[in-house]
Amino acid sequence: MASKEEKQRRAALVQAMVDADTKKAIEEMPISLAHLGQLFDHLDTDLENGCDHTSKITTAFLASHNLKIESILPWLQDQGGYCDCEILANVEESWESEISKNT
Repeated sequence: MASKEEKQRRAALVQAMVDADTKKAIEEMPISLAHLGQLFDHLDTDLENGCDHTSKITTAFLASHNLKIESILPWLQDQGGYCDCEILANVEESWESEISKNT
């Protein structure tokens, strides 16, 4: 059985690996965490009347901020966001802790 110190050392190694993977994922994102947080806030407001199951609100937001729609929309889809409500539900769930840490 591992000692308490050994368990702590292993936990620290695992956390360091997770942190490195998260840092790399953030660096490879086609949108900044700040803009992603703004997008979520925008969707939260604009989706009060429901979702039409397109990404038109997201597309309009990206265009209005001169962001690269052609690379961001596929990334959002890879994160589970195929329409505006899925972007808000699925992508925000994955990234909200990183956004709150970095903004």
